[in-house]
Amino acid sequence: MKLLFTVFFLLSAALVLRAQPRGDTPEQRFAPPPGFERVSLPDSSFGAWLRRLPLKPEGSALYDFQGRLQKSAGDTTLAAIIDLSVKGRRLEQCMDILARLYSSYCRERGKSSGLVWPLPGGTPLSFKEWQQGKRPLFSGSRYKVLAGKRPASGNTWRGYLNTVYELSGTQTFYFACPRVSRAEIRPGDFIVKKGGRGHAVLILDVARNKNGETRVLIAQGDTPAVPLHILRGREGQVWFETGGENPSLPIKKKMYWSGLRRFGKNCGCGGR
Repeated sequence: MKLLFTVFFLLSAALVLRAQPRGDTPEQRFAPPPGFERVSLPDSSFGAWLRRLPLKPEGSALYDFQGRLQKSAGDTTLAAIIDLSVKGRRLEQCMDILARLYSSYCRERGKSSGLVWPLPGGTPLSFKEWQQGKRPLFSGSRYKVLAGKRPASGNTWRGYLNTVYELSGTQTFYFACPRVSRAEIRPGDFIVKKGGRGHAVLILDVARNKNGETRVLIAQGDTPAVPLHILRGREGQVWFETGGENPSLPIKKKMYWSGLRRFGKNCGCGGR
């Protein structure tokens, strides 16, 4: 009888443990590898903001902006999905969704008036200019920002961002945003693939050990537009090494550390 009670207790405990949620944010759900610790960040930083993003429940599948299945819940490359709707937002592809996240961060921090995104050729377009009715116009070999009619206030923010998404592709951000060395990598940095078939992935978090070795949590959007999702490696890992020429990601496009960039001057609102 005592043996049966013990077995029942252990089975019940196991069921309870399996039923416990593993965390609703990247910080809660994904502990660093053994011997590593998350890098320290100011609470007001973009990286700290990313750590607190809401995640969809475990076992969620990935759907695109039209509701079409892109990755099943059992896809081995899918670690988690950020709970950020892209329904009807066809423009929010790989680099665009990173710009959306950073723009949202700036707005929440009360810095939307200082938000500036680059246009092709490097011409900056600020949200403040957009509010003043200024609009980009392609003239000669590059864009110019010229005065126009002041828009109705109802869709000002969305209209500004959609214009950036539509005009500025990955290569615009590759050349316009500040370069970063791997030794300086921090949460919120991103890697852009140079070339006609570009791509962008986000360094969602960073952890280091006492020997100075670094591991990173990486997320991406994609084409067609899908929610930002955290990648799982071919060996089941979610924290990727930073050695070698490129991170070994489970995606078709090879990303290179030489494309490591950071939101900064004329490429964001200047928030860390």
